[in-house]
Amino acid sequence: MRYVRFILVLGAMLGMALSCGNPLPRPAELPTILRATVESVSTDGALLSAEVSESTLVAACGFYVTQNGTTQSIRVEAGLSGNSFAAMAGGLRPDTGYEFEAFVENGRGLSVKSGRQPFVTLPPDSDLPSYSMTFETFILREFDTDKDGTLSEQEALAVRKMTVPTDSIASAPGLGRFRNLDTLIIRPHRMTLKSLLKELDLTGNPAMRYLDAVRNDMLSIQFPKQSELHHANIGFNNYTTLDLSTLLKTEYVNLTGCHRLQTVYLGKDQQIELTGLPSSATIVRYDQ
Repeated sequence: MRYVRFILVLGAMLGMALSCGNPLPRPAELPTILRATVESVSTDGALLSAEVSESTLVAACGFYVTQNGTTQSIRVEAGLSGNSFAAMAGGLRPDTGYEFEAFVENGRGLSVKSGRQPFVTLPPDSDLPSYSMTFETFILREFDTDKDGTLSEQEALAVRKMTVPTDSIASAPGLGRFRNLDTLIIRPHRMTLKSLLKELDLTGNPAMRYLDAVRNDMLSIQFPKQSELHHANIGFNNYTTLDLSTLLKTEYVNLTGCHRLQTVYLGKDQQIELTGLPSSATIVRYDQ
């Protein structure tokens, strides 16, 4: 009987000890990296992106980039936007193989990485002059205000005006990142040098109100489906056709010097002033 009573008392004491003690700490949580992708490459860089399962668990994120045949990686920090993050890895060698992996840290000393993925930078373009630069190099130089080597979403949204020298830059991919861009001046800065720009995609910039893209000898230009553009100076380019039908708020378009222009498309009731339209060009109107 005493033995049974002792067992009961001991069990009660153990129960009290367990209930009054501190609970075991929960293991630190980490999100899952759902994807890691190379969005684009240039001669000296690559735009990398990734997506995670739960953004609230992320304290830091980015990418590690390693040149093939080496063991030392460069760390590229990224800014989180929703459940996604992206960054430009710059300063790479042309025509060179690399591998990258996305990483996520939770602020408690734990991290997770994606699998490694390869990419190859573009070879040097013999048609481009030695003083040319990539658009990514240009925007980091001009708009990377904290100088961390990446353009954050906040830095991109702060840009209201951009002046791009097309005698040094041959293309402008990713303009849609600058969603608050109001004024774009994209033309040769030195009139003695020829523009390298062949086409311009503005479909991601519906808020833009002023455009100066004169003297580029461009073959094409694309406008957004819904545009706030008021004035466009796009003369001295080599378009053969031009679709202006989405520019319903545009008052004035300068086409002086577009001698190859054959057809301009407008909306059925669209009112727009076209200056410098070649006499041989035809205006085609259609329902939107």
